[in-house]
Amino acid sequence: MIRVIHLASGREWRGGQRQVLLLAGGLAALPDIDVSVMTGRGTLLADRLAAAGVTVQAVPWGPGLDPRVAMRLIPALTPTTIIHAHDSHAFALADAAARWRRAPVIVTRRDMPPVRRPHRYRRAAGVIAISDAVRRRLIDGGVDAPRIRIVPDAVDTGAAAALAARSEPDIVPTIVCIAALRTVKGIDVLLDSAALLRVTRPDARWIVLGEGPERRQLEQRRATLGLESIVDLRGFVATPEAILARATIAVQPSRVEALSSSVLDALALGVPVVASDVDGLPEALARGGGVLVPPESPVELAAAVERLLGNAPERSRLAAEGRAAAEYFSVDRLVERTVDVYRSLAHYQGSR
Repeated sequence: MIRVIHLASGREWRGGQRQVLLLAGGLAALPDIDVSVMTGRGTLLADRLAAAGVTVQAVPWGPGLDPRVAMRLIPALTPTTIIHAHDSHAFALADAAARWRRAPVIVTRRDMPPVRRPHRYRRAAGVIAISDAVRRRLIDGGVDAPRIRIVPDAVDTGAAAALAARSEPDIVPTIVCIAALRTVKGIDVLLDSAALLRVTRPDARWIVLGEGPERRQLEQRRATLGLESIVDLRGFVATPEAILARATIAVQPSRVEALSSSVLDALALGVPVVASDVDGLPEALARGGGVLVPPESPVELAAAVERLLGNAPERSRLAAEGRAAAEYFSVDRLVERTVDVYRSLAHYQGSR
């Protein structure tokens, strides 16, 4: 029996939190895995884990490095309990707690900032990168390559197929982007592309699903470009997949992107993707389902969207490719790859 405590702050609901839900739910179905998740009390993650039948240890978690979390975690540990940390704050707390009980820590890295504390990664029993782009960033930051395993994010292909089957495409050509309103996500590039496309495709509408610190600036830019009737900065929605399923095209104009679970959603839903050729996005589309454009290029993004809007056969081809490609990112494969990492800790624990 492998005992694993997942640690995730869960203060917001984004791609990382959804990956914890998918992974923990898949692990909970295995007879030889004892899995629980320690996360913030009253969070969406805690609620959705409980609804999925996953054992949840909901704790008070205020600031990111809340010492109360470590104090709750330490008594739950044994030397053979694996702590699987899913964000930087969780990793710091897991590292501190593990040193009290000599428990092994695994950390999943799913973002692209430079590594700030390589010594912490060197203490970890295992490091998971969600893409080769993340793996390279870890190596550049001083993490030994043999310690890193690539385990891509997942998409629930069954749920996506069911949603796609009952969703009717919007009558109006609709381009959807699911992303936080942050500079790295390139929503300003999207707005400039929408302004360009308006000339040749005035019927097209854009929906941006996400919230973030750049909202005010983006709303001002939208107004300056006269796009209020064309671009809907809709904000956070609990189930963005329902809107994405009706889209004509999905776009991801990021400047930085580790992999993008939103792109995986689009693939599974059969929605063609136009994404920046940066970091992990080429890996997400390596098996088909979309096209890549240079980052920071509204002209290229608008041209790719215009071409797909005018070419239904190509959209159909990309949709079929995407649904097939999504199987590589299935929840079953996420669970299988992660359990392989857990089992590899036998050598680590035996050498301590």
